[in-house]
Amino acid sequence: MFNIHLNIFSLIMVANHKSIYILKLLVFVSLISIISCKNKTIEEYSALQIELNNHKHDEGFVGSANCIECHKTEYKEWVGSDHQLAMQLPTDSTVLGDFNNTKYTIYGVTSTFFKRDSLFIINTQGPDGKNHDFEVKYTFGVYPLQQYLVNFPQGKLQVLTPFWDARSKEDGGQKWQHLYPDEFIASHDELNWGRPLQNWNYMCAECHSTNVKKNYNPNTQSYNTTFDEINVSCEACHGPGDTHIKWANDTLQKVKNMGLVFDIMDRDPSIWNINPETAKVTRSKPRTTNMQVEWCGRCHSRRTQLTDEYTFGKMLEHTHQVAYLDYPLYNDDGTNNDEDYVYGSFLQSKMYNKGVTCKDCHNVHSGELKGGKENVCFQCHMPSKYKTTDHHKHKVDGTGASCISCHLPKITVMVVDPRSDHSMRIPRPDISVKTGAKNACNNCHTDKSNQWSLTAFKKWYGNKYDTIPHYGFAFHNIRTNKPDAQAGLNKVINDKNMAHIVVGTAIRFQDYNNNPLAFENLKMALSSPSPLVRRAGLESLRALPKEQQFQYALPLAKDTVYGVRHFANSLIYDVPSTNLSAEQQTIVKNARKEYINQLLYWQDRSLGMSSLGVAAIGLGKQDQAEDYFKKAIALDTLNLIVKINYADLKRMQGKNDECITLLKEVLSIDKTFSAAYQALAFAYIRKGDKPLAFKTLEIAKNIVKNDPQNHYYYAVMQNDTGKSKEAISTIMNALKLHPNNEQLLTLAYSIHSNKGETSQAKAILNTLIKAYPNNKQYKQISNIN
Repeated sequence: MFNIHLNIFSLIMVANHKSIYILKLLVFVSLISIISCKNKTIEEYSALQIELNNHKHDEGFVGSANCIECHKTEYKEWVGSDHQLAMQLPTDSTVLGDFNNTKYTIYGVTSTFFKRDSLFIINTQGPDGKNHDFEVKYTFGVYPLQQYLVNFPQGKLQVLTPFWDARSKEDGGQKWQHLYPDEFIASHDELNWGRPLQNWNYMCAECHSTNVKKNYNPNTQSYNTTFDEINVSCEACHGPGDTHIKWANDTLQKVKNMGLVFDIMDRDPSIWNINPETAKVTRSKPRTTNMQVEWCGRCHSRRTQLTDEYTFGKMLEHTHQVAYLDYPLYNDDGTNNDEDYVYGSFLQSKMYNKGVTCKDCHNVHSGELKGGKENVCFQCHMPSKYKTTDHHKHKVDGTGASCISCHLPKITVMVVDPRSDHSMRIPRPDISVKTGAKNACNNCHTDKSNQWSLTAFKKWYGNKYDTIPHYGFAFHNIRTNKPDAQAGLNKVINDKNMAHIVVGTAIRFQDYNNNPLAFENLKMALSSPSPLVRRAGLESLRALPKEQQFQYALPLAKDTVYGVRHFANSLIYDVPSTNLSAEQQTIVKNARKEYINQLLYWQDRSLGMSSLGVAAIGLGKQDQAEDYFKKAIALDTLNLIVKINYADLKRMQGKNDECITLLKEVLSIDKTFSAAYQALAFAYIRKGDKPLAFKTLEIAKNIVKNDPQNHYYYAVMQNDTGKSKEAISTIMNALKLHPNNEQLLTLAYSIHSNKGETSQAKAILNTLIKAYPNNKQYKQISNIN
């Protein structure tokens, strides 16, 4: 009952009260590196590349040094870029931090940074709680911060949480800082730098080197991670270049795309036309492919990696699963609330919808904005119209006059790194007033309220914008359980102009019991041309009975996009072959094989190993499941989801005392884990100790008030023990925290009805009908009464 089946995507997305910055780590493992080359000539850099990458290249990767002869301009732009400097060997010229026996203390932990001969050493608290000397093996990143990487046993690389603030002194930099300045990260904390969540091999490797293979050995629990170039080089984007070089040496060869794996260039001779009268911009020809954005999205997105075998030239969902617009990663209106790496924001934008690609604004080799941050927008948006006080309403050349300040507001991640929201929207303080979402106005006017911004905005523009519908309202109503929230969701889902990532997010929120269009929406989603929408449709099936999951997921187990197919596989892999046709049996058999192989790719992660355990349970192999859960715990003793799943296996095996022990263990580590309290209460009931079950739920509802189920189960127990009045009191108090919660309201109705309290029952029923007007059952009950 309490089995928590989270796929590995949850490992990336899960964040409790802590801000997890680890996805930004720029590190890697190898015995080679690239020396900082900002001031070197191309010829000098070429020699260095050949020397430092003089090893066998894999799968047709030949190294960026071989690109220089024909692509001098592009190569010169790349040298010194963030991509080229993603990781380096530690030398006096590459290490930016102060290692002159400098000390930095935070929360009673002192780190000392010094040199021993040519080595850079950091003495700091290790994961065992004791101070040790750690040799810096690599630097990663250059600006606005630089982090440092050390070797750990079994081929692991871990990133230290103290970092060097590379900003100028005037901007508050040139000093040591800590990734978690607002909370103490103890040695036993899941975010401690020596623990799995700070491991580079599987958290960050793919996006900071070229052709990375993590090469995890589950038998030894060790890595032999490899790559073809230490940084983000030419072939990280263009794919392996061996055939291209052969073509360049003999252009008479008949090869596709000049020998490249795929053609990354926009061969459509389209231009952006600006109407001088209306200032509106249109593309001369529609964009025929999204591949340039998909190509950047491989790394510039919040996503889960499905394989090391990236498929160049195919859409991102073939090899990755992109995060939807869920709170708290995003605000209800889809603006950034955490690091989303751009892609998820950009897909929402009007720019993307009209055909803009990353290269329209960015030099793809240097990463720099074309024309600089103050002029990049004026490539298309006429300065005579938009660089005026009539438009921006702010002081000329002031912060408020900047296009970026209003249309790409920043949030700060990793303490010092401001990132622009790429949804490129008109500021909407009216949305902020109603939903609490952030807005560009208050990003600058931090001492003012959202209402102040809205009042000022209306003085300038009237009601021009706050009468325009926005999906942010629908998402907020769903999250806060507003009456008839599903109706707003249907409008979002059926808006033909809505971005696919928005529609996908909405599909996952629909309620099959209270939305009369839910199954119609589902059929639309599963047949959508967008893999983001198809996968979302599959995710929504989790709320349905297994029979319906099978019915709708089976056809998509043959989807041409692997990311979609994987989720379909997860829904049908454990369906028994009994009563299935021969064709269905074949599909399920293939789905099972593919699904298990995917989980095996993630077996270096505790949650991945736990997923194998859950899969084994689904296939009726409890002995194998136990083995997987034990291995999962060995990988990460602090992964509490694993222990919850293991406790559930103990329940199935009839080993109730062992189940209780595991659940107590979870709560000794995290006293706010609702599922553990609830599972423990049921374990006590199975043991016949209802008083202890009752006490456990009482603790849960008082400590974890934001989980309505804690209040629900407590009220159920109160009512079952003859304390119906107290149960109603518990429910009413809970409804103040969780208005219109359907589970709490139906329980209250049941209690009142059973006691013959007709008026009270009718009042609750009316509340249910108002909150869920499309629920036929509530209306039928009302008509009977």
